[in-house]
Amino acid sequence: MRARSDLVRFVRDALAAGRGRDEIHRAILGAGWREKDADRALAAFHAGDFVPPVPRPQAFVSARDAVIYGLGFFALGVVVVCFVSLLFDAVEALTDPMWRGGLEQQAWRVAAIVVFAPLFAATDWRADRESPVRKICAYAALFFSALVILFTLVSVIALGLSGGLTLALGAKALVVAGTAGGIMAYYRGDFRADREG
Repeated sequence: MRARSDLVRFVRDALAAGRGRDEIHRAILGAGWREKDADRALAAFHAGDFVPPVPRPQAFVSARDAVIYGLGFFALGVVVVCFVSLLFDAVEALTDPMWRGGLEQQAWRVAAIVVFAPLFAATDWRADRESPVRKICAYAALFFSALVILFTLVSVIALGLSGGLTLALGAKALVVAGTAGGIMAYYRGDFRADREG
């Protein structure tokens, strides 16, 4: 982070000294910086002729963003847990003829999805894709989804090696991994834009 602020300071000083943007860009690349770092540092200042260079507005973290995206992230978690639980019940019902699911638990799960899914959709639909808080939440979702997939894989391998892998457990593992993969796919566009930006 400090290195990037040093680079932005360098660009500001070079622009103030009258150096051209192409010349500054070449100098940054010549010093070993990546192309996107050079582009970001130059983009931090307006391209006009005014000296000293005028900085562009930067994204900042507000309490409002923290509340909105935090609530959206929580809503996503509730929806995922309830959805997976409902699918687990379906797997049990299909694989165990003696299974008698609790209707009351299922009603609570459906009610939670009915309340929290629109909340997530509303917060995500209105989202500022460049908000630092949203990016943190998106990367947290990626992190937890990756962990879920990895631990599911470990569980399936361990159960398979010990002979404890049943059809029901395999189906539940697919449900968990598929849901986590769906979350990763949903946020994939954000990650691609962040890598390219």
